[in-house]
Amino acid sequence: MKKTYRKARNIDVLPYQLKHRLFAMLVLSVLIPLSLIGVISYYGIYNVLQNKVEKGVVSSLEQERKGMESVLSNLDYSSRQLAFEGKVGKDLKSYLATNDPLDKKMIGTEIENYISLINYTNPLLGLTAYYLPDSKQFLFENLYINPQLDVDTFSKINQEKSNYTIHGPHRTLYTNSKNTVFSIMRETESEDGKPVNGPIYVYIETNLLAITSLFNDEPYGMPVTHLLLDAKDHIIYNSNGESQFITGSDFENVKKKSASDYVFFGTKSSYGIQLAIAIERDAYHKEVNAWLRKFAAVGVLSLLIGLLIGWIIWGMIYRPLQRIRMQFKLLGENRFNEPPLSLHIKEFDELLMQFYEMRQRIRGLMQEIEQKEARKRHLEVEKLMYQMNPHFIHNTLNTAQWLAKINGQDEIVRLLMIFSRVLNYNMGKEGKIVTVGDEIQTVKDYVELQQIRYNHQFHVDIELDEQAGVIQMPRFLLQPLVENALYHGFKQKDGKIEVRVTLERDQHFCITVKDNGEGMSQEVVQTLLVTDNAERRKVGLGIGLNFVNNIVKMYYGEQYGLKAESEIGVGTIMILRLPTVIKEVWDDQDVDRG
Repeated sequence: MKKTYRKARNIDVLPYQLKHRLFAMLVLSVLIPLSLIGVISYYGIYNVLQNKVEKGVVSSLEQERKGMESVLSNLDYSSRQLAFEGKVGKDLKSYLATNDPLDKKMIGTEIENYISLINYTNPLLGLTAYYLPDSKQFLFENLYINPQLDVDTFSKINQEKSNYTIHGPHRTLYTNSKNTVFSIMRETESEDGKPVNGPIYVYIETNLLAITSLFNDEPYGMPVTHLLLDAKDHIIYNSNGESQFITGSDFENVKKKSASDYVFFGTKSSYGIQLAIAIERDAYHKEVNAWLRKFAAVGVLSLLIGLLIGWIIWGMIYRPLQRIRMQFKLLGENRFNEPPLSLHIKEFDELLMQFYEMRQRIRGLMQEIEQKEARKRHLEVEKLMYQMNPHFIHNTLNTAQWLAKINGQDEIVRLLMIFSRVLNYNMGKEGKIVTVGDEIQTVKDYVELQQIRYNHQFHVDIELDEQAGVIQMPRFLLQPLVENALYHGFKQKDGKIEVRVTLERDQHFCITVKDNGEGMSQEVVQTLLVTDNAERRKVGLGIGLNFVNNIVKMYYGEQYGLKAESEIGVGTIMILRLPTVIKEVWDDQDVDRG
């Protein structure tokens, strides 16, 4: 150790302060990697690629959304031309009203010509016809219709609309094609707004290539899967038939399950649907991954250089720290007299000086604790010497009761018997936890003693809910409340005390002690319940109530406690609302009742 110390002392090239040494090393470890990274970052490859891909995808998606809305708008406009009152509406009305075959032929030709004109002027339209839902019959269709397909099974985009429905991508009704199309069905109306001769709908599809031209991969430059979602975010269309994007499945669940394999983008349409695309992560990050491979090579080189510099820094810090650790170990072995150590590094030497000062303070504190423990043991011995044996008191009471009985003093015998029961209860013979019924019985004994003392100058009315009598509670909570009412309520006049124990529905029970005494101010009420107040003890107020409050909080929690309501000239009510189950049963140990 001495040899190492002298060798480190001779290194004068490095600064004395550790922060200067660390600064020099860290500057080198940062500048070298940054210089290498800067060559690549100069071209801005990462930011350019990331922004280009993301912005390109978002822009292409918005263009597709606008194109889709334009197609749906054309369907909407064209269906209006065929659905509302006008020449074609009148012709349709006449066609349905006449039974003459010649008239039907002529009117039908007019309607077909009008449909052809609309299709010719709008190249986005495909199959067009009138649909009778009652008979599932098509009229004036411009293409052959596959009878095996049912329009009622097509997914609906705008279910909230009442007079028309836009169907999501579905197979065309055209017999000779399996292409996917959008379609619209609008109910025909007359001038008065009522359907023309029963429910008749205009049915129009987009042309067979509309969706193919709308949803393709070319604008993205990578393979994508187009998805259409309804208002409830359920998938109603999947362009590539991917198994994980099943039609009807919840899009959010699909995203969670496929998040590791796909990147998702979406945009909301004014028609209540959402256009989304799913791109495989490998394809989405293809250009970025190429740059990352180059960056990784530079990163490995930078890491090797950083490790080398880190090893040098480690050597400068670890050896002094090892010696400091040894000082802590010696302290743990109570070796307080070890000589001070100097590491010749300013920061470490300052740390050691603070450590040695702390070591001295710890030594002083340990000596002080030992002295306090010795004094405490001495006080415990003195306390035991001055304690009175409870058996001596009970034996004396039994002797007095026996003598009174021999002399025929029945009233004294009863008084001593009741007093003995109260004394046994208050001295903890029944344990810390008792039942509400036990508390009530002790209160009755206590009241009887006080009535003998005051010659029945007060009346106590006790009412106990039978179901509440078996509830467990801490001992000696109720008697101090009655005692407070006797000593601080009536003074020199007769009075009445009401004790009520009721069971509540929310697994709580309530104890109330009410007197019709003189009452007290809010200041006095607060004094009665204060945690610790020497002045209160001197004037003789609230003896026992502080004990009740502390015991309640100890057994039931801080949210519970004794509440007092008082009005001068009316009386006082003491309230204890407690749960039927004690929060925690404490070990039998003495509790201060002051």
